Amino acid sequence: MLYDYNCPEHGLFEASFQIGEAPPSTTCPECGSEAKRAFTSCNFQLKGGGWPSKSLRLNREMTQRNERAGRRMKKEHGDGPMKLVAHDHGGGDVREV
Repeated sequence: MLYDYNCPEHGLFEASFQIGEAPPSTTCPECGSEAKRAFTSCNFQLKGGGWPSKSLRLNREMTQRNERAGRRMKKEHGDGPMKLVAHDHGGGDVREV
């Protein structure tokens, strides 16, 4: 992995270490003085499915759709209990569940 370090005299430089082996500080390659790890901002965007922000947004959208569908069903069919009906597509048998 590539890490940024800051030397008090020479500014930022990069040092490469294996994952999990980066020391908390290292020395400047130019002057040998101790440099501290620099945490710089990075501009990137997570794309694709499965990221929490996208999942939360989709979950909120589905909840809103379900609420709208529920309101529409109440408007069309009233507040009373609804009957669930099972259809046997083979023989035409219809029964309440």
